[in-house]
Amino acid sequence: MKSAVRWLSTELLVLFCLGLFALAQPLQAKEGLPTFVVPDVARKITIIAYGDMRVTDPADNVHTNVVARRALIDKIAQEKPAALLLSGDIPYRGGSDSDWDVVDKEIKPLWDAKIRIYPALGNHEMLGGDSHDLRNWWKRFPELEGMRWYSVLFGNCYFIVLDSNSKYREGTPQGQWLQSQLAHIPVEVDFVFVLMHHPSYTDSKEHFMVGMGHSARGEEKTLAAQLEQMQPKTRARFIEVAGHVHNYERFEHNSVNYIVTGGGGATPYMFDRSPDDKYQGGIGPTYHYLRFEIDGPHLKGTMMKFDVSSPEKAHFDEKDSFNIDAVPLKNPAITGTAPAPR
Repeated sequence: MKSAVRWLSTELLVLFCLGLFALAQPLQAKEGLPTFVVPDVARKITIIAYGDMRVTDPADNVHTNVVARRALIDKIAQEKPAALLLSGDIPYRGGSDSDWDVVDKEIKPLWDAKIRIYPALGNHEMLGGDSHDLRNWWKRFPELEGMRWYSVLFGNCYFIVLDSNSKYREGTPQGQWLQSQLAHIPVEVDFVFVLMHHPSYTDSKEHFMVGMGHSARGEEKTLAAQLEQMQPKTRARFIEVAGHVHNYERFEHNSVNYIVTGGGGATPYMFDRSPDDKYQGGIGPTYHYLRFEIDGPHLKGTMMKFDVSSPEKAHFDEKDSFNIDAVPLKNPAITGTAPAPR
């Protein structure tokens, strides 16, 4: 099995007009194994997550806020996280070569910062027809060519990246793969990030009124039920990171954390927050990214909001924070038997 990080050559960087995807060398295909392994990850790392940029013609300020999306990219590039998780909808139209050309220009600061980027497919990546859309996506992330879902062992973190445009119920190809991944979480993992576009929990509604957003679908609710059933028997903590809803939400059910981070620039969705949402920041726009600071079995999450209420004084504020602790690993020979976190 190969585990050395595979860096793109200079020629490939020029060819794809991008800098770096920086996945590890893929392992041989085998049930339950991670698709990629990144070696020599430090104990203390920062991971950033966000999505729903919907990059398109900069003159289009209807479907996306160009000022917010560019400010977020620049700020994330300055932070230089060890990994960046993208919850989908990078372009506005995945079948549009011109939209992807704008993506190439606008996310260049992330490539220049040599940030490892792990994207999930959103529904807007698939606007225009699967074949051409996927070619555009794979062109930007060539290590993923031929894949729509994959996993990454990243130190004490495990990224399970799903394509929520495809079915992943029991018996489907993605569903079989997912069940195998969940059944073989590496023993050293403290945090399992399930990265996907469609969320399992949200207070938004499916176009009940213009700008309200999207309801949670049955398939994601079924996945949430499984994660919550597994959590008491799993030492690692499950964290679902999703987008699709253009706002920020945070829920916790049966010790599983669910985070909606769809504030990358797309037109904001406004809705009332239920008491179930751990973030009670009102109904206004929430352009943001989410920072995870990980130190062994300890995780601190911080939501960084881009405040555009006064355009001439736009700035970032810490608007939500939380802590998640995994049960420390005491016996490497035993996995999945630690008591549930309290």
